[in-house]
Amino acid sequence: MNFKAIGFDYGGVIAGVSGPEFKKRITSLLGIEIKTFENVYFKFNHLINSNSLSEEDFWMKICEELGVSDKCADLIKFIKELPRYKINEKMIELVDKLRGNGYKTGLLSNNDLSAATQFKKTGLANHFNIVVVSAEIGFSKPHPKAFEIFAEQLGVTTDELVYIDDSERNLAAAKEVGFYPILFTDYESLLDSLKTAGINI
Repeated sequence: MNFKAIGFDYGGVIAGVSGPEFKKRITSLLGIEIKTFENVYFKFNHLINSNSLSEEDFWMKICEELGVSDKCADLIKFIKELPRYKINEKMIELVDKLRGNGYKTGLLSNNDLSAATQFKKTGLANHFNIVVVSAEIGFSKPHPKAFEIFAEQLGVTTDELVYIDDSERNLAAAKEVGFYPILFTDYESLLDSLKTAGINI
């Protein structure tokens, strides 16, 4: 395997809490099953990632669809208090190390335009060769086009790219496109997975 680039998801990998932990907290708050939440969330998440809905309107729509509108205020408060912009410094060190070892690095995030601005303003974007945000390209993961655009902007073929995400759904789609998928659970496990893939760390 001759990998030339490493791609990273943002939420749950570079910053904030992981997808599984996020879903666990939300479903506990709303008193619903994780599968039920996932079905509704993925039905509407393209609307926020394409800037068609504000974040608050998005969660109100989710609550309405789930029949828990009475818990929406608590949910929005919970979402706003999440440390989603709290960067995992170990991950940034890893990104810098990989670049120093000759790999191209990229960030591919399902996010709105304000997040794209935030990535630049805080200097996060400086650690990556490219930053691709769904609202800017018009495609959200797991749409194959999002992954294809990502590889194209990195200047590599899809089979030269390792992609790290905390969502199995996104990784299944990434694999279909040709990426080498790695599910992020924690930092140490990630290092093991990268070494298994033959990545020089």
